[in-house]
Parts: sequence; C-alpha cells; structure tokens
Amino acid sequence: MNNIYDRATYILAVPDLHLSYLKGVSKKNSDTIEGSSEYRVDICYLIEGDTYALAEVEEDFLNYIDVPKDPPALRQLLLHYTDYFAHSFMERKEHHYSYCPVRALDHICETTTRSRDHHHGQNVIKDSKEVIGELHQCHETICPLEFFVSSSDRETEIDLIRFDNSNWKSKILERSDRIQQSMEFLVDLVKDWSSRVWVISEFNIAKNKNNLKYWFTQLSLTYRDFMAYDHTKRELTFFKFNFHYSSLSGTIINTPYYYVNQDKSENTSVGSTTPNSIYKRFHYTLNHQLSKQTFLEMILSSKTSRNEDRFYSILPISEYAKEKAQVSRWKINSMVSVKLKLYEVMSTKDRLALFFWSANNNAVKKGVLPTFATSTLPLAFKTELLINIMTTISSNFDLGDPFSIMLLKDTNHSEISNDANDSDSDSDDDDSNRYYLRLKPKEYYVVNDDDYSEASIDLLKESIPLCKRLGIHDASTATLKIVSIPAFQKDGFDRVVSEYKLHLYFLILVGCFVKNKWIISCKHYQNYPHTESYLRWYKDDGEYKKPVKAFKIY
Repeated sequence: MNNIYDRATYILAVPDLHLSYLKGVSKKNSDTIEGSSEYRVDICYLIEGDTYALAEVEEDFLNYIDVPKDPPALRQLLLHYTDYFAHSFMERKEHHYSYCPVRALDHICETTTRSRDHHHGQNVIKDSKEVIGELHQCHETICPLEFFVSSSDRETEIDLIRFDNSNWKSKILERSDRIQQSMEFLVDLVKDWSSRVWVISEFNIAKNKNNLKYWFTQLSLTYRDFMAYDHTKRELTFFKFNFHYSSLSGTIINTPYYYVNQDKSENTSVGSTTPNSIYKRFHYTLNHQLSKQTFLEMILSSKTSRNEDRFYSILPISEYAKEKAQVSRWKINSMVSVKLKLYEVMSTKDRLALFFWSANNNAVKKGVLPTFATSTLPLAFKTELLINIMTTISSNFDLGDPFSIMLLKDTNHSEISNDANDSDSDSDDDDSNRYYLRLKPKEYYVVNDDDYSEASIDLLKESIPLCKRLGIHDASTATLKIVSIPAFQKDGFDRVVSEYKLHLYFLILVGCFVKNKWIISCKHYQNYPHTESYLRWYKDDGEYKKPVKAFKIY
C-alpha cells in the first residue's frame, strides 16, 4: 500500500467522502451540508483565501438580494463594518466588549435608509390582526407583522415583490450563518478525518513529496451550478496543502487566541470582543492536524479499532521506526498497554511529556493502577509546547539522562495486592499494576504537616485505599504526604509563566517517604507550587536535604 502512495503524483484527501452517512446522522448535519451546497462557490474562494473572487461574489450577492446602491455608503458599511462578509470571515477583529453585531447591522440599515419612503399611509393590522392592530400601528406599505397570520388580501403582487426585495437584511444574516456553520462543519470533518491512524500514515507519506490535495464533495458543482456561475470565468479546483509553507504559521500558530485550544468554546471564550475568523480557524486546524502534531498526539489522540495499529501506522513515520518489527511481540490489547510500551521505548523528553499529560489537572484520573497510564488524556494539552520549553528553559529533569524517568516492574508481588473488599475482577488487577515509574526531579515541594487545608485532608482521605493496596498499610491522613513536582525549575519559571501559562505543567503525588511509594492524585487543588508559602522546597543544593532523590510512582 505504501508503494502506491509513494509513486502517486498527488494524493487526494476527501474528508467528507461519507457525505450520505453524515446527512443521515442528524437534521443539523443535513441543514449545514445544504448550506454548504447553496454557498459552495463562496466557501471555495474563502478556503483559498481569494479575496478578489470573494469581493466579486459578494457584490453579486448584494445585487441579487437588491441591497440599495443609494446611498453608496450602505454597501461599504455592510462589507467592511459588520461580521457578515469576507472581511470579517478572514480577519480577526478586536471589538469593544459592548459591540453587538446584530444591532450594528440594524443601525446601518436604519441610518442609511431613513430618508427613503416615509410618506406611505397609515396601515392598521386587522382580522386576528385586530388584536395586533390595537397594539401596533405601521406606516409601511406592507407591515412585516401582517404575515404573522397565514392569509392577507390587501397587498398587490407588486407590493409583495417589493416587500420580498426589502428583506435583504435577513438574507445577509442567513448567508453569513450558513457559511460560518459550513466552515465550522468542515473544521470538524478535517479533525475527524486527520485523527484516524492510517490516514495519519498516508498524509505523512504525502509530506515527503509535498503532494497532498484535498476536496469536500459537498462543495462540488452540479450542472445547474456551473451555468449559474459561468459568468465568473473561474475554475474551481482541488485545494492544495503545502507542508513546507503556511502563510498562517506566523500569524495564527503563535497567537495565544488560537494556541490555547482548538476547541470552539475556548476560541470564542473572549466573547464578542474577538470574533472567530473562520478562515484562519480552518487553516489553523488543517495546518496543525497535518503538519504540527507531535508523535504522542498522533499515536494517542488518533482513532482506531485496534490499539496495535497505533504502532503499525505511526512508528514508521517517527524517530522510533526501528521498533515496528517488534510490535507483534508486544501483545498490545488496551490503551494502558499502549502507554506502558511508550514509556519503555520513547526518549526521556517524550516520556516526561506523556507523564505530565497523564497527570495534568484536566486529565480524568480514575484512581486505578498504574495511575500514570490509566487517566483519560485531555485533548487540549500541548505536548509540543511542553517539550519545546523543557529543552530551552530550566527543565526540572536532566533530559540527557535516561534514568530521569524509567519504567520498571515491581518484583515483590506480595506488597501490591487487593484489599479485603476489593474484587478480583477490577480493571487494575492484572499484571499492569506491578509497573511503576522511577522519577528523578531536580527539585520538588512537600506540603507542611501543619498547613494541611480541608482540601488537602480530603485528598489524603481519597488516596488511602489505593495507598494501602501498594503496601502502605498504615496509610492515614497523619502518615501520608503530598508532593508537588513542577516541569520547570524555579529559577527559569518566572521568565515565561505569563506568556505560556506554564503553571499548568505540574503534578501532585500522594504517598509515603519511608516506603517510597506514590500515586498520582485524582485531584489538583493547588496553584503552581512556586507561588505557595505552605510548601517546603527541596533541591539538590537547597536548605533542606531531600527525603528521596527518585520517586517510585505506581
């Protein structure tokens, strides 16, 4: 199969090849796809970033819906001072927090047409309109409220045509909504398609020759569409993705607004002051998914029905390609076995990235052994950012030392057992609960016994059952300790915290110094340890001697 891709002139990706299925999933999907079809030419030019073609299409649209050309300022205001046209679709605009896009559109319509046709006679709505007529008087030839009821016999055909043509404001809103919903739908399709393990392998083969093109079947033109758009004299072709260059890389990928999270709720969290540029969001997602994912993201965030396929498809395109020959011997049968094997074969920096990803405050930790391999990983975690900064800032670990973090297996099985009330069918009763990580940080922090808060007491209580299973038989709130381990040393942290929010990169352990057995806590209750006064700071050359130099984490 790889030979076919290697010899191909171009590799064509079609994320919505299953379009019929997508339409049947929900009415929302069907409506969105219908919107894509209606404005397919607009969307194609938007994806291409062809501002000249978009300007022509939008001028045609304004003509089609009969937006008045007089006064000339009306169209200029609509195109450049509202969020409903290409100027806003493509550029990230900062608005005042009080800005309301619908009200702004209303204001443009009112102020630029106020001098038009206010001489019509007074109409009073009657019939079941009689009730409305008592509440509302209108000076328009046809009152918009008149159509609230199903029949009306006063208007002429010419009046109806004029009324329909005057509804151009609602048509502007409809077009904008449909295009934005369609673009968001395409973003979701790109993320879904590019997260499949074998697709990842395919587009990484395309990266070698930079020969990937992509298309969406919902944007294909019918014969009728070709006739309608023939006047444009422009050919709609497959989109080409350039792995070697992205015009958006500097303006988007380094912008915190887009870097915080790909999730829509994060991108729009700043409210109306920062409208989401759907053009940039689409290309950010495409660029990130196809060329910016780390090895860990590709192998752990991808979708597959067989977990061993994660290794078969991703290892050959990584620095660990030589390990592929061993996959059949690894007996990969679960995500836990995937993570354990990664801790074994990866480099020190990648092991640390996986460890902090698993222990992140947004990870769903289940209190199941091994605690460093059983949590549900948060998709928003930035492994690339962590790795890059660990290699340039004061890392809390020696990245050149393979012993900084090592996967080992406990040979003393009697020490790790089920308690009296535990069922033998538990998911962590297999051989995987014998594994532990040996972690050697340069510095760490311990909560002072006299400074336990209510939250820390609750954390200790929740950890007691699992600690007893590890052989800490006297585990209690009086004997267990809470340790915070940051990814970065204190000396290098303050220089970058405000820019990168690196306080997200720390973990909390609960355990015993005497037995040196620890688990990742199920909850984060602290701020970054550098900022807390109730913590005792231990480092190699510090005031206090380290109780342990390397933690055994189960």
